[in-house]
Amino acid sequence: MAGQIGKQKKRGFTLIELLVVIAIIAVLIALLLPAVQQAREAARRTQCKNNLKQLGLALFNYESTHKVFPPARIDLSGLSYVPGGFYQASWTTMCLPYLDQAPLYSAYNFNLTWSDPANLGATTKNLAAFVCPSATTSRITPPATVKDGVGNPYPAGTPYGACDYGSMNAVRPAYFLSNGLPVPSMTIVTNTASPASASKYEWDGGLKKGAATPIAAITDGTSNTMMCVEDAGRPQITVLSTTTVATTKDGWGWADIQAGYSLDGATSDGLIVGKASCTVPSGPCALTTVAAPYAMNMLNDSEMYAFHVGGAHVLMCDGSVRFLSSNISASTLSAIATRNASDIPGEF
Repeated sequence: MAGQIGKQKKRGFTLIELLVVIAIIAVLIALLLPAVQQAREAARRTQCKNNLKQLGLALFNYESTHKVFPPARIDLSGLSYVPGGFYQASWTTMCLPYLDQAPLYSAYNFNLTWSDPANLGATTKNLAAFVCPSATTSRITPPATVKDGVGNPYPAGTPYGACDYGSMNAVRPAYFLSNGLPVPSMTIVTNTASPASASKYEWDGGLKKGAATPIAAITDGTSNTMMCVEDAGRPQITVLSTTTVATTKDGWGWADIQAGYSLDGATSDGLIVGKASCTVPSGPCALTTVAAPYAMNMLNDSEMYAFHVGGAHVLMCDGSVRFLSSNISASTLSAIATRNASDIPGEF
């Protein structure tokens, strides 16, 4: 009897106590998870910023060698004095030696189109400096029925090396008109068509299409002019924050000569990109679509788009990297997107 009295009954958790413990753990996880996610996004955002700094160093090393920034793209065809008749290159390809990618630069054949199958050995290489870690990692690629500007389809098998950054090529009149801003002087306007087309007028940004840019040509100031911006997630199209099953016709990879960006603006639903037509030499310019005043994180089809909350990174012509708020005013954004329109911005 005494031994039985000395024995104590072992007691476990009751069901209610177990449920309370589980609830406490769930609350702690719910409290900690957002903090962990924010820390991870902060790290990805820092890496994205560092990518643009690296690209900025490559562009400035190019400028130090050649005394000009590279063209956003070179697209020549019908050349009788080179094999194949082409000379195609984007600023990214021209900067490869300054990104410690001299062997890749040597493997790229500039006398073929960028998408020629003979260039796939180079153009399918993934380079970390061109990829934002916040961007979608699983990207739908265009079907074989979609062709680039010279008629080549997206390659089957290994995809092109992705690129989440584009050159800031120009601002088009639709953005000024959609936001009620004065259109800059037509004396400094560029037309990208030959012969000139009324719908192809634009005002040059930090990297010009088809021509190199000396620093002296950036008369609005290098700290007031964008050179590269985020345009992430291509070739898969993202509208607002929704990744769709559609694909772009350009921006297929870092070697794509059409991977640059001109500021058009978009509608609030991201479905319509602004278009306008101009008469020269004195104007006027008029919208040919509905007003499309929004410029950032609306869609990534050759418009400024980042997978960061609240804005996007940009590389300025002085080599600095800024994080622009998606609430930046249209007048400020258009001012820092042009290089010589005499529209100097205030603090931004």
